[in-house]
Amino acid sequence: MSVARQTIFQAIRSANGTQKPVEQVLADAKALIEEPSKRRPRFTQQSSLERFIEKATSERVTATVAQVSALADVPGAVADYLQSASLAPNIAVQPRATLARLDWSGIEIHHDPSADEPVAVSIADLAVAETGSVVFLSAPDAPTLMNFLPLHHVVVVKSDLIQRHLEDVYPFVGAGQDNQPRNLTIVTGTSGTADIEAKNIRGAHGPRYMHIIIVE
Repeated sequence: MSVARQTIFQAIRSANGTQKPVEQVLADAKALIEEPSKRRPRFTQQSSLERFIEKATSERVTATVAQVSALADVPGAVADYLQSASLAPNIAVQPRATLARLDWSGIEIHHDPSADEPVAVSIADLAVAETGSVVFLSAPDAPTLMNFLPLHHVVVVKSDLIQRHLEDVYPFVGAGQDNQPRNLTIVTGTSGTADIEAKNIRGAHGPRYMHIIIVE
């Protein structure tokens, strides 16, 4: 080994200082896993619902939120959103029975979104208070493209399905079981990119607008 290489490696060793034994590193890692509170953000002053709304409507996530008292109120909340955004009452609706059996009078619905679909309505399986995210598990009646094709994505989520932290989602996924979904999608707000001149552009590779209807 050349003198120059020896000098470089010695400088790196000196900068790193004394290294912990492997056993100590493993013990530290195990302690973090056994005590999740050490690695989770704290927001004890807020309920999961309050935290979710705060994060979902933040400047980074840029969703809007409406609250209704029952699933039966969802079509009315969707109609209000369409009117406020000057959108035609013709929308794609996720073909789940929970949504299909609602009274969509006054709104024309279909279940096959096109590549340039203006509005689609999906029901989320879960939500995450920590990040303001909504979670979708793929299924025959829950096509994944419904979450990515529309310009406006309207998401229905029940308030009792809002999990406090991201890790709380995993027990619901059924990993390794027969009912494990083929796809898990965690969506945090609208699609955005700042690749061009560091300007934040919404809708670059997904919905430009997200509206979340929370069912109490």
